[in-house]
Amino acid sequence: MPVSSFIPRAIGLVVTIGFSVAAGYWGQPLVSNNTDAINTIVTVFSILAGFLIAVITFLGDPGARGWDQLQLDKKSMEAKLWRHEVLFYLYLVTLGLALFMFVLPEEYEKTTLWLERLFVGSAVFVFLASFALPQSLSALQMERYQSKLDDDLPQVLKDLHKEE
Repeated sequence: MPVSSFIPRAIGLVVTIGFSVAAGYWGQPLVSNNTDAINTIVTVFSILAGFLIAVITFLGDPGARGWDQLQLDKKSMEAKLWRHEVLFYLYLVTLGLALFMFVLPEEYEKTTLWLERLFVGSAVFVFLASFALPQSLSALQMERYQSKLDDDLPQVLKDLHKEE
């Protein structure tokens, strides 16, 4: 990854983590003993997890490209799939935290407090991270479009580009 794109991503990650930690700590009272809020978050993340599986399936489809193009795109595709898989697992972690909050006996107040903080922080982090999905999907579609366009370019124009 070029340094020019790494720095903004790293800054974004640090800001997102910071915001998520703060939201988890101070937003915990919003979910404490509020099953409607927890159920809403669980529903949203269940839907997002299902959507993300469809996205991962879509990303993994190589389309009608030749072997050479597939080989060139392999590392890039692996990186994109890895990022989406991590996001999917973070959705599952958020859902798992909600499950633990429901099954933990009431006498474990301190543990419940920290589970709620982790749940809110995780939900905020994963929600903010999800905003990168549309850009990622758009970039992928444009890459596929450009690849198809290059493949279907008339030979006369291909020869012109070789001379330049």
